[in-house]
Amino acid sequence: MKFMGYARPDGKVGVRNYVGVIATVGCANEVVLDICRHVRGTTPVTHTEGCLRVPSDLKRTQQTLINLGKNPNLAGVLLVSLGCESIFPDQILEEIAKTGKPVELIEIQKIGGSMKAVAAGAEIAAKMVLAASELRREEFDVSHLVVSTKCGASDATSGLSSNLAVGEVAKIIVREGGTFLQGEVCDIMGFERGLAKKAVKPEIGQRIIDEVNALIDRGAFVGADIIGCQLTEGNKRGGLTTVAEKAIGATVKGDDLPVQGFIDYGERLPDTAKGRWIIPTPGHGMENLTGCAAAGSQLMLFTTGLGAPEGHPIMPIIKVTGNINTWNRLQAHMDVNVSGIIEGTETVEEAGQKLFEEVLKVASGKLTKAEILHYDESMNILTYGPII
Repeated sequence: MKFMGYARPDGKVGVRNYVGVIATVGCANEVVLDICRHVRGTTPVTHTEGCLRVPSDLKRTQQTLINLGKNPNLAGVLLVSLGCESIFPDQILEEIAKTGKPVELIEIQKIGGSMKAVAAGAEIAAKMVLAASELRREEFDVSHLVVSTKCGASDATSGLSSNLAVGEVAKIIVREGGTFLQGEVCDIMGFERGLAKKAVKPEIGQRIIDEVNALIDRGAFVGADIIGCQLTEGNKRGGLTTVAEKAIGATVKGDDLPVQGFIDYGERLPDTAKGRWIIPTPGHGMENLTGCAAAGSQLMLFTTGLGAPEGHPIMPIIKVTGNINTWNRLQAHMDVNVSGIIEGTETVEEAGQKLFEEVLKVASGKLTKAEILHYDESMNILTYGPII
């Protein structure tokens, strides 16, 4: 029940020790990527936001970038600004600095262009990496872990195997004092009232129902049938037949654990948060993973029936499948096979214990397939409310 992580000045624990190079606006992406190509030990955070959006979108972008910078998997942060964006890089720097980690800011316009920005940024990042490389992993108990979860490319095996195994992991994590973060409003839809009954307070349960209704209403406003399009073509080919069936299968990732709270996309979990929490991330992988990383998740359990390869630049993603055909075909991307649940060669509890042991290994430094393949450098920020 222990893992080896990196102690941070704010009391959090990282399972990775990156220096994050974060674009404050999409115009700075190329500079960020160039810096990371030059400096080993960095990870790029690029996106398309930061300018020419309505105020609510800009606020969400800024809050998400702040909390990505606060993620304990980052030992230090270099912010790269163009200099004229609509969000406020100085405020992002100030908020990240409250964690006690080193953080600096360069502006492309002020410094004299992209080439000078890359040179200056690489020098700063290299010094941060050098300092980070002196840190050593220490032993921590599971109460320091925040583990998030997501479904992707789901099929009929998801709710019958991989999601059940994740539910077992969730129980272990919560029992040991850790935090389990479940997202995807679209995957709650169809079973929202069942999940709401698991909330510890009526207002939390009502929030779950309200988020699903709001998603349906936003779709109707633009002429989309959100319920009707929630089953993707891949879901249908994989044997899923109704939205409710998909929702029930997805929700078992949290087993019967009580829901302790609900946070918005881009927010960070309260320092006192323990147990099962809900975040209204979309089903689309890149925004989903980013929302969980901003919430403070150090790693994610990503279940997939048909096979989804994506990772994330800050947070390692453990890919779990219960489809033996997917395991045999896509072992380059899959980390854990729990198809034995369906085949009858292992119980749900045994598969869950196996998966939990993988969580501890990855938290202690074992690389995931997405990390090994560099399938972990893309992310998006959700700016206009949860979508499917």
